[in-house]
Amino acid sequence: MVAATLSTSSTSTAVKKRIVIADELGYCWGVRRALDIIQDAAEKNGPVAPVGDIIHNPQVVERLRAKGVEGMASVHDAVDHGFQRVAITAHGQGPHLAQQAASEGVELIDTTCPLVTKVQRLGQKLVRQGYFLVVYGDSFHPEVKGVLGWADTSKAIAAKKIADLPWNAKRGESGEGKVTPPRKVAVVSQTTKNIDELMKFAHELQAMVVPEGGEFRLCNTICEPTSERQNALKRLVERDNVDLILAIGGNKSSNTARLAEVGRSMGVESHHIERFEDIEDGWLAEAHTVGVTAGASTPDDVIQTVVEHLAGRGFEPPDGGIRPVDPGYVPAY
Repeated sequence: MVAATLSTSSTSTAVKKRIVIADELGYCWGVRRALDIIQDAAEKNGPVAPVGDIIHNPQVVERLRAKGVEGMASVHDAVDHGFQRVAITAHGQGPHLAQQAASEGVELIDTTCPLVTKVQRLGQKLVRQGYFLVVYGDSFHPEVKGVLGWADTSKAIAAKKIADLPWNAKRGESGEGKVTPPRKVAVVSQTTKNIDELMKFAHELQAMVVPEGGEFRLCNTICEPTSERQNALKRLVERDNVDLILAIGGNKSSNTARLAEVGRSMGVESHHIERFEDIEDGWLAEAHTVGVTAGASTPDDVIQTVVEHLAGRGFEPPDGGIRPVDPGYVPAY
């Protein structure tokens, strides 16, 4: 009788395994807009070749290929493959792409996110005002390349850490090997970066620029959808006490990578995955509350397959499933 009582008590106190979905996750309005434009163009007038991936999600890219939307490395490659229309991806491009399209005699479709266009125009304005432009972001990313392309100056650089910059000393310092910043320096950010990391970088750079009458300007151009998703992830940790985070998105997705980084910075095991097959058994062995989030290029059905996989592994799915996202939501810009 005593043994039976202990067994019942042990079962009743077992920790329930569950899934918690981030309040904000998946497609942002800029991605929806780009997909609407490119799909509408393909349906009405035939094949289109984006220069690069229209968005950084492999499942979506594959689905679009079946509809006549196939990414190419360049305008020249698109023409060689018989395309009469090319497209700028949601990440944007420099002015060279329009020039190449015109010279090749092909139609150009622009799906650049308006929030990226805003950064491009701001960069141009800062250069006209005499600032040396620093774009905080990944130098290889098409968005960053586009911002630098539109800036069209030798006085601009992409950087993610102070060591990436051409300066190694504060203004006013002198000595062998010392290289100091110019008097005016401005910073804009790739739209999908982490605000905490941007502020750390900006604080360090400001300390180098402002001595001896230097002028420093920081423009926080991290987009609202990126901030919303990062803040929602923080709530998974602070409010829901998750002990594992799965951030779903393409391997090329900068904003998904940032989500996993934010989770790890808060002390929670966090993994960037493209699909449910990427989940490793070891990650789930000691987990009780799994937080699920997704980058701005991740479709709902991909998120749903991850939730279903976790449910099949004994984690209770959330009531109501994935929270709906209002497709009509458009922030001010």
